[in-house]
Amino acid sequence: MAKSPITSEVERWLKSNHKHHSHRELASHIGCCLDTLKRALVRLDLEVIYGAKYQRRTASKKWSRPCITCGSTKPRPRYQYKCGPCHERINDLERINLNKKRRTDVSLSRME
Repeated sequence: MAKSPITSEVERWLKSNHKHHSHRELASHIGCCLDTLKRALVRLDLEVIYGAKYQRRTASKKWSRPCITCGSTKPRPRYQYKCGPCHERINDLERINLNKKRRTDVSLSRME
């Protein structure tokens, strides 16, 4: 992965000059493509650019509601009612039970 051309010096320059130049001029001055420039402008809150590829991800909300199985209050994604270990344990048990149901004993009797 290539190192980003947006250094702290470039950030300072962008903050003072982003209104005076077009996106194309800014990108050529920095030495990056237009998409990288636009992402940097959005990340630095210098411009609002609509489009999914330029948006920043927001951290998912977490809660510490007790796990309905073990009572753990360790933070986990909101509306996840079981903690990770309990969820995995239940999935493992269900997988074992499915395997038991699939097995059938076949007794072979000798034909005489």
